[in-house]
Amino acid sequence: MPQIVNSLAGDDLEMDDMSQPTNPQAAKSMEQKRKLKRRLDDYFEQRELRKALGLDD
Repeated sequence: MPQIVNSLAGDDLEMDDMSQPTNPQAAKSMEQKRKLKRRLDDYFEQRELRKALGLDD
């Protein structure tokens, strides 16, 4: 599942390459992708933890 996240939101190196956006819209798009990637990473981390603790429904 994390592979899907990276393909949709990009990886850290791709984000670093785009760290100098050329216009405000590109900067906003980059920030949204970073937020999405953080939220999805947090979600999958919590799911793995719940599964490891046997709390997964």
